[in-house]
Amino acid sequence: MTNLKLQNKSKILRYNYSDSLKLTLDAIEIGLRSVNPRFIVKNSVKLRGNTLNIFDYNGEKKRFDFGSFNSIYLVGAGKATASMTDAFMNIINDKKIKGCCITVPYGIKMKSTLCSVTNAAHPIPDFNGVIGTKKILNIIEKVKKNDLLVIFLSGGASALMPLPLDVMELHEKQRITMQLLSSGATIDEMNTVRKHLSKIKGGRLASIINKKFQVITLILSDVVEDKIDVIASGPTTADLSTFYDTKKILIKYKLWNNQQLISKKLRILISNGASGKIQDTPKPDDAVFTNIYNVIIGNNNIACKNIKSFLEKNGIKTMYLGSAFTGKSNVLGDLLYKLVNDFPVVSTPYAFVLGGETTVDLENKTKGIGGRNQEAALSAASHFENLDEDMDFTIACFGTDGIDGNSSAAGAIVNPKLLANIKQKKLRISNYLKNHDSNTLFNSVNGALYTKITGTNVNDVSIVCRLK
Repeated sequence: MTNLKLQNKSKILRYNYSDSLKLTLDAIEIGLRSVNPRFIVKNSVKLRGNTLNIFDYNGEKKRFDFGSFNSIYLVGAGKATASMTDAFMNIINDKKIKGCCITVPYGIKMKSTLCSVTNAAHPIPDFNGVIGTKKILNIIEKVKKNDLLVIFLSGGASALMPLPLDVMELHEKQRITMQLLSSGATIDEMNTVRKHLSKIKGGRLASIINKKFQVITLILSDVVEDKIDVIASGPTTADLSTFYDTKKILIKYKLWNNQQLISKKLRILISNGASGKIQDTPKPDDAVFTNIYNVIIGNNNIACKNIKSFLEKNGIKTMYLGSAFTGKSNVLGDLLYKLVNDFPVVSTPYAFVLGGETTVDLENKTKGIGGRNQEAALSAASHFENLDEDMDFTIACFGTDGIDGNSSAAGAIVNPKLLANIKQKKLRISNYLKNHDSNTLFNSVNGALYTKITGTNVNDVSIVCRLK
């Protein structure tokens, strides 16, 4: 199930119309459709007779003898995993599939009725996630030497596949996750901690499998720079992080000595791991990865390049600035403002496209509604003063999963008409930024972007389109 269109496109255009806005909203939908998981799997998985070809996002191919597998088993987790699994099953269309089990967010369904689907919570894990993970392990136990296991991983899988270590309970993992999120921890930091608190993450699922059969892991990346050990916390990938890193992160965000968050048993375990007294997660030289093929089939780059191509076909000089933008959302907002303001009129029409994932620090315990994309857009809006009457630009920031922070919006737009509406309504942008309440402001001026849950996830995208 995918929702790859803007639900409120006509309303946004009715209240804030400009030529650049229409182009930008069309571009957003082009970008979302380009990372439709069904489309990506269809392009990446080709079955010709008894030959199964798997292509990564760069077009590099790995060949498997499909006829040599007695049975096929499918498992996975993530926001895009339902559509990925459906697409794979349509391609294979084979009676060899003997078991299928996935965990996806609430509200997402599969078309196929042959797969067991568990709905669970994200980004804070819940008990349904534990149940789903145990179901996945039960399927894996059935796989034999001459069988094939295909694993589908996409954004959100880290939260959707919780299976805490024996020294901790789920509620402890929930509190640690919540605190790291509100502290502005990066996805790399979040997943380093998750890997070392889990029985299956950080390559530990590969240890459970232990070379018994062939594994293909198809991955839709939601991580900056496509770090394969970070995506979904790398259950079948060698872990490059350590217990020592985990301890440093917990100290950095002032969680380590908080006994209400981290029990004495867990601190002892992490300390023993950091000092080498107990074994760390599997590393690159571990033989458990021998029969595992991890392949990234889609990423943020695909969405950005399709947006760039669309804008160029419409006569707009467009530069793709890459998909590695991280740091604080307000800093990204500063950059987006400069991409509009720092270029002379003679440069128009032009556009910039960029991707990545920023963070918002919620140390003041705000109860505002918003997310990193809306906060970046609002930060950009805060810089504009005394615009020329004929200026036509649009800034858009959105999450490809359709969910931005604790709001139900995907992101937001900024253009001169919206800024005029903010001024007319005497809304103080600084107050909304201070309270991390960007969604409330954008809703009041019809600037929030709504898609519903898209059913895909390749991080965030920002667009700057200036026509004059």
